[in-house]
Amino acid sequence: MKIDYSRVEKHQKLLLICVPVLYLVAGIYFRLLLGNLSLRSVDPDYVYFMSGLNISEGSLKVGHIDHPGTPLQILIAVIFRIVFLFRGNNVSYIEDVFLHPDLYLSSANLFITAATTALLVYAGYKTFHITKSVFYAVLVQTAPFLPVIWYDLIGRVSPELMMPFPIILLTVLVIKIYYAENQVTNKTVILLAIVSAFGLSLKLTYVLLWMIPFFVIDSWRKRIFFAGLSFILFFIFAIPVTLQLNVFWGWVKNLFIHSGQYGGGESNIIDFASLVPNLKELYSYEKRYFYVYFSLIAVFCGYLVYFRKKADKTIVLLAISVILTIAAQLLITGKHYAHRYFIPALLLSPLMVFIIAEMIKKFYPEKITTYLVNIGIVGILVWNVQFNRQWLPVKTEALGTDVENRMKTWHVAQSLEKDSYKIIASQNYGCPFIEYTLMYSTVWANHRKQEEYKPVLNKLYPDTYNFFTWDNSMRYWGEKFNAENAASSGKKIYLYLERNEEELYNRTISKLQEENGAPFNVERELIFLNDKTSEIIYRLTFIESKKSENQDI
Repeated sequence: MKIDYSRVEKHQKLLLICVPVLYLVAGIYFRLLLGNLSLRSVDPDYVYFMSGLNISEGSLKVGHIDHPGTPLQILIAVIFRIVFLFRGNNVSYIEDVFLHPDLYLSSANLFITAATTALLVYAGYKTFHITKSVFYAVLVQTAPFLPVIWYDLIGRVSPELMMPFPIILLTVLVIKIYYAENQVTNKTVILLAIVSAFGLSLKLTYVLLWMIPFFVIDSWRKRIFFAGLSFILFFIFAIPVTLQLNVFWGWVKNLFIHSGQYGGGESNIIDFASLVPNLKELYSYEKRYFYVYFSLIAVFCGYLVYFRKKADKTIVLLAISVILTIAAQLLITGKHYAHRYFIPALLLSPLMVFIIAEMIKKFYPEKITTYLVNIGIVGILVWNVQFNRQWLPVKTEALGTDVENRMKTWHVAQSLEKDSYKIIASQNYGCPFIEYTLMYSTVWANHRKQEEYKPVLNKLYPDTYNFFTWDNSMRYWGEKFNAENAASSGKKIYLYLERNEEELYNRTISKLQEENGAPFNVERELIFLNDKTSEIIYRLTFIESKKSENQDI
């Protein structure tokens, strides 16, 4: 009986739809699970909300260029404009965005999820076309599912969420170079430069991955061309950085010479006292990743010993580049620790498995070895599926419970009169009052835009006062707080505290009296206490001290 290989190949290609569909479902699920981003994700979600909004209005000189995150900012700008086309209401663009910010930001997240799904389809089919292996193709597609931290990000808006684009494309290009029998073409070098520049313009943590194309490109002339073109393209892609290069350079320099996060901490390049515990914590989260990494090092050492001078130069250089890139990324992440900073290296998992598989095949280049390697890849995929099945319910429970608890306060906040005074005391990363989130995010607009937005926001959200407890400042869009005006307005006055603490209440009232310029008495009535989050809402009544004293006489 003859086997119809064209039919087999067709069925194999159908398998390449499965992983992307799973990603699409997971992305939509977590977006719905998280609900309003303003409840818990002000930073960085609403930082990028404001930068994207600025760009959508034609202002490329944005207030936030640290990551730099430019591709995400531009994408948000485009999505915001497209969403507004569907809105069909009588308010202006800027007013509609400020009235429904969570809607606009959620639309951006869903588009990123859909685009990533398309990327996984492309990467799977491209890898299959190059290698004729459905196992390698599916392996490349699984990159976003492997890091534990991914389920903290998938429903949100952050530059890390777009990191699969440069890294998966880099993986596909590297596999293409490995399978090509001729030299690396100029077209491939240009593509590597585009991908590398895009990755760096997305987040600086990508920079170490530039080592991989630098190693696999086969001549110094092409390497210099790659490096030069990458830098030029970076300054084109990250145009807000180019417009504020002195600010960006100061930020990068501080990151290098200080050991703390965000360019802070002591003036030493590496704080070894914190490096080791940071790496231990990272290892505890990503054990399976490190098992693969250590396996790569072990197989590579065995390969060099066994083959010595007969070793394949391409696979050797590729293995060295990946091992060194991850080692350097470990050092940088341990220096400025946050789990998400290691995401570029985490997304290299499929490439590591590919290199291990190719080196194993060279020890015994027979068909049986390929079968065993394929079984090994399936084993790794099953291993990760089993891990995800354990981890997903944990993430769902934690995120779902957190959002459910916060929503109780949100529902009460929505029931309050729109025409009322709202005093919000918080330094949390989310809030049931959208006024707080918008006040926080406008800090990241450039100065000109901040001034333009104030009258718009004051019109939409009048009589709102935010007490930012971390710097003891009272912020508002309209007039300075005046207790007499508030009392005589006839409007109800509400106070929201992020924690039910008497000390926070007293600090807030003291700040109001300082802003008012004269003392006043306050009566409070409990409106709502969230026993899960400790949030509390009072209704206040202001009584001027002099009037109170006259009444007593």
